[in-house]
Amino acid sequence: MKPFVVKYVKDNQDEIIRAYEPQELSKVMTSETSQRLTKILTGVIDRGTAKLAKIEGINAAGKTGTAQKVVGGNYSHSQFYATFIGFAPVEDPQLAVVVVFDEPKGTYFGGTVAAPVFKEVVRDSLKYLATTKN
Repeated sequence: MKPFVVKYVKDNQDEIIRAYEPQELSKVMTSETSQRLTKILTGVIDRGTAKLAKIEGINAAGKTGTAQKVVGGNYSHSQFYATFIGFAPVEDPQLAVVVVFDEPKGTYFGGTVAAPVFKEVVRDSLKYLATTKN
C-alpha cells in the first residue's frame, strides 16, 4: 500500500472537501498464501507458544520471538529480547501490535512476557474503538 498521512481535509463548515484512499502498489503474496499464513499465526495463539495472547471472544493471530542479544560481538546467554507481534480481529483486522521487552527480568520468552501485553492492549483498544465508531 502507498503510505498516506492525511485521510481527509474539511472546510470551516466541517464538510469534507478532499478525501484520500489507500492505493495498492503491488501484491506481496497470493490470497491463498495469505489465508494459509493467517491460519498458521492463529494457531500460534490457539495451540502454540502464545496461548497467553488469547482474547476471549476475539480471534487474533501472531508470532512470538525470543532472541539472544549481541554483547561485545557475541550472543549473550543472559540478555534477551522477548517479542510478540500480532493482529486482530482475524476476520477484519483493525489493529496490528508489536510488543518488545529489552532484557526482561525473570522469564524471557516472548510467549510468557510479551504475549500477555498484546492481549491486554488489543482487548482494551478494540473496546475503545467499538465505543468511538459513528
